Order: sequence, then C-alpha cells, then structure tokens
Amino acid sequence: MTDYKSAIEANKDTMLQSLQKLIQIPSVTGRQKDVLYALNTFLEWGREMGFDVKNYDDLGGIIEFGEGNKKTIGIIVHLDVVPEGTGWNYPPFEGKIQDGKIYGRGAIDDKGPAISALYALKAVKDAGITPKNKVQLIIGLDEESIWNTTPKLLKKIKEPDFSFVPDSVFPIVCAEKGLIWLELKRSVAPDSIFGNKHNPSIDVTDKMDVSHDSKNNASICIKHLHGGGDSLNIVPDLCEAVLEISGSDGSPDIQEQLSAYVKETNYDIELSHNKSEIKLISHGKAAHAFNCQEGQNAISQLILFLSQLNIDEQQKQLIELYAEKLGRDCTGQNLGLHFEDRLTGKMTVCPGFIAMDNASFTLKIDIRFPASESLDAIRPKVESAFEDFDADLTILDSLESLHFPEDDPHIQALLNVYQDFSGDREARPIGMGGTTFAKAFQRAVAFGPSFPGMAKIEHQPDEYIAIDHLLKCTDIYAQAIEVLAAL
Repeated sequence: MTDYKSAIEANKDTMLQSLQKLIQIPSVTGRQKDVLYALNTFLEWGREMGFDVKNYDDLGGIIEFGEGNKKTIGIIVHLDVVPEGTGWNYPPFEGKIQDGKIYGRGAIDDKGPAISALYALKAVKDAGITPKNKVQLIIGLDEESIWNTTPKLLKKIKEPDFSFVPDSVFPIVCAEKGLIWLELKRSVAPDSIFGNKHNPSIDVTDKMDVSHDSKNNASICIKHLHGGGDSLNIVPDLCEAVLEISGSDGSPDIQEQLSAYVKETNYDIELSHNKSEIKLISHGKAAHAFNCQEGQNAISQLILFLSQLNIDEQQKQLIELYAEKLGRDCTGQNLGLHFEDRLTGKMTVCPGFIAMDNASFTLKIDIRFPASESLDAIRPKVESAFEDFDADLTILDSLESLHFPEDDPHIQALLNVYQDFSGDREARPIGMGGTTFAKAFQRAVAFGPSFPGMAKIEHQPDEYIAIDHLLKCTDIYAQAIEVLAAL
C-alpha cells in the first residue's frame, strides 16, 4: 500500500485548523442553523480540495471522489454533537490545543474522525491514485438524536455497496446492540398536598395535611424534580429536587439522613434550605449511555435517597418503583430483562431524563439490547417490564441490532488494513453496545477511530482527540480507502 505519512504530515497544520474551526461551530443536535453551518463549511473544504460535493436539501451531504462505476464505497460521518453538559476545564466550543490534544465537544465524536476521513480522501487523491470504485464521504446531521433527517437523505441518494463509519473502535465492529428509547408518562395527584383537585382555586399553602414523618412531625412532598437533558444517550450528571416541608422544620432530620447516605455511597449530593423548602442537587458523572456502568447517574443517586424519605404516598410509589426496578442496576436484571450475548454483552438500561411535580411524572430511558436479539422480539418484553409503573409508554425511537458477516471480503480487507497498521495479527472483529450510523445503512460497519485500551471520552466533559491519534486515523483511513476502492 501507499505510504501516506509524509503527505499527511504536510497537511497537519491545515487539518488542525479545520478541526478547530469545526469544533467552534456549536452544532448541537437539533440546533439546525449551527448544524447546517457545519455541513456547508465541511462541504466547502471538500470543494476546495477538488472533490465533487452536494448538499441534499439540508438533509446531509456527499463529498465524492473517483469515476469508478463498478461499485461505490462509503465513509459515513456526522457533524452534530451532544449538548456540552457541565464540568469542563476547557471551553467546549473553542478547540483549544493543550499538551498535544484538541479539546472540545465533538473532538472524538465525530468531528475529529470526519476531518481524518476528509484528509485521508485528499491524501489518496494527491497520491495520484485512480480508484476503480467511486468513494463517497457521506455527512449526516442527526446521529446524536432521533434519526429523522437521515432516512430522508437515504431516499435521495443511492446507498453505497459497502461503507464504514469512523465513530467507534478498532479493529472493526461487526455487531452492534439494538436501541429502544422509551418514555413513561403519568399524572400525579397527591390528595392533600397541592390543593383540592376538584377545586384548584384553593391556595396550596392551606392544603398541607399529608402523612407526617414520625420523627419530626413534618410533611414532605416533591414540588419539583428534574434531571437529564435532551440527549438520552448521555448518563445524566445533574439532577435537582425541591422538597416542600410543612409542619415542624424537617430539614435537620433530612440533613442527617443525607449525611449518612452520602457517607455510605460516596455520592455527591448537596442540600440547601430556604424557609419551607429544601433543595437537593445530585452531581453524577457523564458517560455514553451504552457504557452507563462507567458513569454515575445523577438521577438514580437522588431517587435512591428520596426513596428513604417519608414523601407523599402517590409520589413515593413512583420513587420506590424507580428505586426497585432501576436503582443502581443498569443491566435490566431488576426489570426481568436477562439478555446477553458473546459479542455485545449484557443489555443496558440507562435513565436519561426525569421530570416530576405535583401534577405529572415523566421518565425517559435509553435501552440497548444484545445483537443476538431482534427488535420485534425484544420490544414486547421491554414494554411488559415497565407495566408496574402504570404509565403511558411511548417508544420515542428504536433501531434494529446489527450483525454483519465476518467473512465478507470488505470486512477482511479492513481487518487486514488494521492488522498491518497496528502489527496486531490476532485482532478480530468485535461487537459493542453503542449505536452508529452503520445501523442506518444496509451494508455498513464501524471502523475506529479509538484504538483498544483508549479511554472512552465521547459525550464527557473535556472531550478531546490527541493530535498524534488524529494523524494515525488519517493514515489508516487513507489505506482503507485505497484498498476498498480497488476491490
């Protein structure tokens, strides 16, 4: 294969500047103006490199190389990113370079790999290679949310004969878990906390006659509870609750209970007191939802504490259900969802959003099921597992699992590229719990960008890509393009 190292090194400064500029565009999924700005900026770079480019009605775009008509090879990237979240030491939309790393939201997921793919395509072109097959760099815009735009894009383009997605790990991912995003909604009507439901004009402060705490003769209700955000594929790192106390001041007792709970669990929960209200703030650790066991779910931390308090009966039923069925477990065991396979492991169940007040309860959950299970088979089992919540259940989004044949010649070609590059002759295709754009296509798999043993930093504060990693990815993707374009 061609040696691309010198060509990539020559373009290093321009590549880094391009990635910095791309990170500086806050293209958070759903912010259409910023997402489209990122798309058109990216397409313009492709045009300046001499490639054919096209924006498909703001649904996505293609950068195309080669006139080959035997078949088409695709590289699928996305330019939308998850919300920045909290806890950053570096500005999330600056692209700051520090200690050989570029920091920013999207640096590794997926703007860094998108830049690698673009400059890999340039390296192949500049090497004078004429591909037997056409190569298309396909740019999606809604990977981090519900896939509404991508299906429309796929109706306008002809899907490549084979594609790889630089949005996962090496050596090559042939199996991906399926996905279900579900929402539970139900009304909450405490009989005596927030006014008579038959006469809402009655002042709530006159209706505080609830079951009293036996220790301090105080009544507790959840006035407001909120945690998580718009993107369900992140372990939430913040959840807040406001408790309303009537009767004698119950805050000293709650403070004692919280202190004991924090000492036992090492969870980070703070308490503040203002007249008849107590505010609790739970701080967790963000992670990708498919690796939820590596994060700390701020919602679950707070719910488990609230389940110890003598809260209004109807509210407490839901709190205790959450604690029992979800709690600290993120494998679905407590829900009776016992599913696991060799390539992709156990099912994961990650609560990603909660909202509760005196009138309603909403809970949204990210579920990943093993690749050996089908969506049609797993969906009724998931719906049955949540029946005890007695809530309206809506499937917000769902994706079939993926299992690509390991003996496919394209798979073997990519595996050989990785083995030659890394020197690891024992490397074999793997499975994972994450979801990539490979699921949106009929013949696609994930290929990099993370090497085995690398920290999982996508969707977390201080997301970054090391500069030498960026260059290595560009090299390996250039080799992959050369090999696949010749098959």
